[in-house]
Amino acid sequence: MSDPVSIEAAPPPGPLSPEVRQRVAELRKDRRSLRRLFDLLSTYLLILGALFVAWRVAEWWAFAGAFVVVGMMQYRLVMSSHEAVHKNLLDPVWLNEVFGNLNAAMVGISFLNYRKTHLEHHKSPQYIRDDTDAYIYKPLLEARPGLPRLALLVFGVWLDIWVKLKRKAHGVGPSNTEAGSISPPSQLWLIASVQLGLLAAFTLLWDWKLYFLLWFAPIFCIALAMDRARTFVEHGYHYLFSQNSQKVGEALQATVDIRTNPLEAYFLAPFGFDYHQAHHSQLTVPYYNLRHLSDLLRTNDPRYNSLVEGSYVGILCRMIWAAK
Repeated sequence: MSDPVSIEAAPPPGPLSPEVRQRVAELRKDRRSLRRLFDLLSTYLLILGALFVAWRVAEWWAFAGAFVVVGMMQYRLVMSSHEAVHKNLLDPVWLNEVFGNLNAAMVGISFLNYRKTHLEHHKSPQYIRDDTDAYIYKPLLEARPGLPRLALLVFGVWLDIWVKLKRKAHGVGPSNTEAGSISPPSQLWLIASVQLGLLAAFTLLWDWKLYFLLWFAPIFCIALAMDRARTFVEHGYHYLFSQNSQKVGEALQATVDIRTNPLEAYFLAPFGFDYHQAHHSQLTVPYYNLRHLSDLLRTNDPRYNSLVEGSYVGILCRMIWAAK
């Protein structure tokens, strides 16, 4: 893992050379990767496989395993809908919108309001206090390191649930300073239809109660907890380990790229989230090209200086105990 004190304040912005801009444009236009098909199909198949094993075996350990696997794959569905928000998931655009809406509805998210609210997160520059995702990581950065921060990380997810329900359903930012429009009826009907379809499938093929145990509950207990931990790592690392003395709310929003192992990249930072700084720098580059973009910018842009190498789990542990 890279030395945490090596992150310094970025130099003033400067234009990229024409050659670098051309290479960025090529990465943006390159949409031939089969990885997106693998990422989507493997997610769906792992959900079906976990549920099938639990149905066939009908033992407590199979149900426990299905609970965890389904929750982790629901987290991947959320991350896939994020890519669809930026129209980077699938081509053509209509197919991107279909799967973006479907994957979001499967986990109870209003896709259109997610798009509206999330694009506010990408305003740059902006202070942490103004970030629409700050409700996740700002309190963690302000918490005392050690057990208090760990407790907030674990149990604060239930506060996140309330904020996320307002954001996804009503487009309301965490500070309530900007109120978005209520979800259009088509979005509410889509979410209701998909959830009722899932409930009907559980009822006809298995047991209606298992919809709540193996689909509804994992969203809140697994998927949101994983999203919370990842957001804290990717948006909190720079503040904790950079050489600045600003208060959390007065610091600029920042993120990092994390060069981790393939297993964590698949389960903990799917759909290119391990290269989060690259994504923030060029929103329209598809997620499967973000590593190439990261390498390109680190070589050619002096502002791009936040690469962390190591395990998400290890980095998270260090951040829990890191004092600012």
